[in-house]
Amino acid sequence: MIKNTFLLLLLLPFCFSASLAQAHSLWLNIDDDQPEVGQKVRIEIGWGHKFPKDEVIKERYLNEVYALDSKGTRIPLKQVSPTEFEFVPAAQGCYAILANIHPGFLSKTTEGYKLQPKRGLENVVSCFRYDIRAKALINVGDRGKMPDQPVGDLLEIIPLKDGGHLKQGEILPVKIIYDGKALASVDVRATYAGFSDQPNTFAITTKTDKDGTACIKLLEKGNWLVNVMYEVPYPDKEECDNYRYNYSFTFVVE
Repeated sequence: MIKNTFLLLLLLPFCFSASLAQAHSLWLNIDDDQPEVGQKVRIEIGWGHKFPKDEVIKERYLNEVYALDSKGTRIPLKQVSPTEFEFVPAAQGCYAILANIHPGFLSKTTEGYKLQPKRGLENVVSCFRYDIRAKALINVGDRGKMPDQPVGDLLEIIPLKDGGHLKQGEILPVKIIYDGKALASVDVRATYAGFSDQPNTFAITTKTDKDGTACIKLLEKGNWLVNVMYEVPYPDKEECDNYRYNYSFTFVVE
């Protein structure tokens, strides 16, 4: 029994690093994206490879989960379980719900994955510093216009159409920006709940145009996810090779 417990503790860091190496995504499942003022909204943290339900994220992985109003004011959320939060809007308007995990380094070596930069390690194959984030939008009361301005994340997906009126068969244009600038020719993946129970399987894969815009055809009703991964070189190659950003945006089609 003691031996088995020791082995489990020994394997835990590897399990987490292996999951990051396999490009886990973070997303937000919202039970009502068009509530009234004072109505409780339940927010569930999604984590893994299969939208909308996959693995249960460990609470220690989460860094921040909060709401942002149209003026840029942060609003704390009530945590009701390790993976669920509650938001009660106090006024009409559009709110962004944002989440991210603790950033860090992941190095692949010939002996396995290490949650640290290359410096001090031997036989390093590759290294990246990960940044994994998620966003959803809530329209409260009298439907407001979905904001087309960034919320301040370095990599971000910005919807260019009012989320309160998305219908099956319509096209949702989204803009992908990095450091305030449009990203051209970057891969954009989208899927909806029920499309597939296989990991990393998306209903739509496309690329942004020269203005950083991609168009998503809303094939079905229900919960949708749009995901982008993007890498840039890390400035100190002795420490790491790349920054790796993973961003998800979730919404509902009526």
